[in-house]
Amino acid sequence: MKQYKLVAGPTTAQILSKNGSNADAVNSFQTIIAQHASQGWAYHSMEPITTSQTKGCMFNKETVVTTFYMLVFEREA
Repeated sequence: MKQYKLVAGPTTAQILSKNGSNADAVNSFQTIIAQHASQGWAYHSMEPITTSQTKGCMFNKETVVTTFYMLVFEREA
């Protein structure tokens, strides 16, 4: 039987690159995967999760949609 673990990936704000390359994003995900692999978890997949939140007062409501990624890890139980 397998055991699964979900880990939130870094958000855009956390991986904004100063030099415009994708290296910061790649390194962020690589660090998360390596950290969990050292604990016996195998990377399984990455899934997008979209949430929405209504902000503002009754007359000026705005819906803010945010998409982030969940990394799925697995290991034998």
